[in-house]
Amino acid sequence: MENSEEKEKNHIREKRFNSIVSAWELLTKAGILTSDTMFLSQPLLEETVEYYLSDRDILKTRYKIEDKIQLYKVAGLVANAIVRVKPIVPKPELNSFTKDSEIYANEILAIYYALAVCSEYDASYNIIEEDWFPKWLDSILFMLHQRRHTAEMLMSVFETISRILYKNGLKEPK
Repeated sequence: MENSEEKEKNHIREKRFNSIVSAWELLTKAGILTSDTMFLSQPLLEETVEYYLSDRDILKTRYKIEDKIQLYKVAGLVANAIVRVKPIVPKPELNSFTKDSEIYANEILAIYYALAVCSEYDASYNIIEEDWFPKWLDSILFMLHQRRHTAEMLMSVFETISRILYKNGLKEPK
């Protein structure tokens, strides 16, 4: 029989898994990513979610967080897990990458997913419509793909976005 802590962790596991799948589907439907040459690997996605849950437990222990964590922290932890595990993989028949979106697919998923998490309590602002967004996206894609980063650094990035654009993302979780 599951105790309440295990039940909560399983709920979070399922929520993160399903929401990442939904993000993949939305990004492919929008043409930002392509399912013609890439696919979301279920075993790697499961590993991604477990990586996130492990980092979440560590964060909660380190900072003595007894309940839920803030959205920007979730955003940073999940983005880090996606970039580390890389659940989007090329289809076996792909001989070479032809688009940047194929090379940076996991980073693209991580960023868009994290931004969606940050805006969960406040969908009134659409960051991707800003003139500066493409340049910011290119910069963060480069950083995630080419440079070293930590989950804490990504939490800071998404905290800054939340503080400036999504005020409700800083609320204590319900």
